[in-house]
Amino acid sequence: RTYSWALLGEPVSGASAGISASPEERAAAIAAATTELSDSVAAGRLSLDAGKGLSPTDLAPLDAVDTRSPLLRSATATGTLADALLAAGIAGAAGAAAGGLDGRTEAVEGAGAAGPAIVEAFAGHGARVAAIGTASGTLVVREDDDTEELASAWAEHGEGLPAVRGSDLPVAAVLEHPADVLVCGSKLGLVDHDVAGRLPQRVLAPCGAAPVTARGLATARRRDVVVLPDFLTTLGPLLAFHPDDSATAGSLLGAAGDRTATLAAEVLGHEEGPYLGACLLAEGFLTTWQETLPFGRPLA
Repeated sequence: RTYSWALLGEPVSGASAGISASPEERAAAIAAATTELSDSVAAGRLSLDAGKGLSPTDLAPLDAVDTRSPLLRSATATGTLADALLAAGIAGAAGAAAGGLDGRTEAVEGAGAAGPAIVEAFAGHGARVAAIGTASGTLVVREDDDTEELASAWAEHGEGLPAVRGSDLPVAAVLEHPADVLVCGSKLGLVDHDVAGRLPQRVLAPCGAAPVTARGLATARRRDVVVLPDFLTTLGPLLAFHPDDSATAGSLLGAAGDRTATLAAEVLGHEEGPYLGACLLAEGFLTTWQETLPFGRPLA
């Protein structure tokens, strides 16, 4: 997140928090944490989203005082505007890397609630989803499947979509399904050197944090697989944190796609590859307001 803000030229750092408690103490521990953090959230110094083990309901007291724009949580046909902004940013960056998305195919893995929006965002650029991987398995999508109906079914059934559609393929099958672009992000280090050595896709556009390991990145580069930085592809929702008063859902979606496409185009030709090129671009800004850089780069 720190590197994402740096690409946007904003002096903001990423933040994370963990709550350690026994199951019996869980509710009290969450209540204590939200109480402790509420002043910082209300002052606009901190913004948090529910991570692993938490639900948005758990953080409801913080949501009530969050200074971020309510546009982020506004509903769309396939989820929230935050989901749609994430999808628009991924599609923008992937399009820059693939030389356009018209006629391209994508495999989508581990996208969670943003999955339906990603399918629609790519379809809006003329691409077709070829495979969907969720926690329950992999669904191979027929060429004649209706994109809008598929996105609606995914929004309805969530992680259970492959099973509902009668697929018994394993989760990992989506990573090896032929496609032009792989959108992935279910877990840290998902694409290690072994997986990177088998990828049939030519562009990898993360939808989650650090799905590629350092060795995975090196292997992909040797195979001429373009690995886009997760901190670039996923920055779309940040544009709606504190937008101008004139901003609308439509203008923010356009900005998300344009901004990631422009940034991707800027780093694609870097001699060290787009991932390290984006790191250096972000670090160039970070050094203007930080005496030291974060420890390590955003790779698993």
